[in-house]
Amino acid sequence: MATSVAGTTVRTLLIVVLTLGAILLVGRSKPATPEQGSAVRVKVQKRLNTPLYREIDQKQRINAATQLGVGSLVAGAVLALIVSVVLAYFVTTTTSLLK
Repeated sequence: MATSVAGTTVRTLLIVVLTLGAILLVGRSKPATPEQGSAVRVKVQKRLNTPLYREIDQKQRINAATQLGVGSLVAGAVLALIVSVVLAYFVTTTTSLLK
């Protein structure tokens, strides 16, 4: 079933209007307020002396570098695949228009 440009435009405008209406309804709702008299008393404990920075060992460094390298290769392969599909589509469309 083919739709016309006017039909698609009307549907898009309807979706935009309904979305804006939903945003307005959510924005006007009353925010949650805490109950009165429900204060909680917190007991402060003595702080432990912990080091701010701990040097990691060589095994963790190698593991992190390996995982980062593999992740970069996978991301690059996926990006290259997407770019090649898009370029193939453009070339096919362009050559079909020239015929």
